[in-house]
Amino acid sequence: MQKPTTYTATVLTVTNVAGNFYVAKLTLAGPKEMLFQAGQYIIFQIGPPKLRHTLSIASSPADSKTIDILQSVAPMGEGSQWMLGLKPGDTVQFLGPLGKFILQKKSPLRLSEASLRPKVFIATGCGIAPLRSMILDYLETGGTAAVTLWWGLRHETDVFWQKEFEDITARYTNFHAIITLSQPGVPWTGQKGRVTVHVVEETPELAQSEFYLCGTREMIVDMRELLVYNGVPQGQIFTEAFF
Repeated sequence: MQKPTTYTATVLTVTNVAGNFYVAKLTLAGPKEMLFQAGQYIIFQIGPPKLRHTLSIASSPADSKTIDILQSVAPMGEGSQWMLGLKPGDTVQFLGPLGKFILQKKSPLRLSEASLRPKVFIATGCGIAPLRSMILDYLETGGTAAVTLWWGLRHETDVFWQKEFEDITARYTNFHAIITLSQPGVPWTGQKGRVTVHVVEETPELAQSEFYLCGTREMIVDMRELLVYNGVPQGQIFTEAFF
């Protein structure tokens, strides 16, 4: 993995993609390129010297000169205020890349090759960020195993990137994405309920698959327990918690 480095970047865009969710696109200014592995995160300097804010990279490693970051501003803490204050042309600093929440390999000696197991990605809320990066990277580099994304949100107004995942589904026959809402309105015709139940009931080859979980601590704890109870080895479950 690349050694963490301090980067300076310029904000290109800040977009309110849905409800409390914002996506910022940054272009690297110095160094002008960052080689990272899908699933890794970066740490921003957002105020006084000791004030840090950690966010996963949401974009594909194929573009090493720009990165996307995703933030829910619902908590309205220091990180939320920082994101809401960003505007095009602003300069930001961060340390990265960091983290070992990455796709598993067939062999430690063949780092360019992902494992051949079916891959199930499970997210709640902003936990979609590193999983989006992983999915794009795997499919764009020729991954052939079955890839399924389960994404749990609360309301219709929280849904974003739906069209993007539909386009990816149309482009790659081995990819399938499902959004499920825990508090849907009457018009919603998609999946309903908590994501944890759907995954166990609707994943073929459950014990043969590998699982990537990112979201609330509650979801991760519940999902891990359900997977293990249903025969999935601990070594096939990989997690990153947002809390």
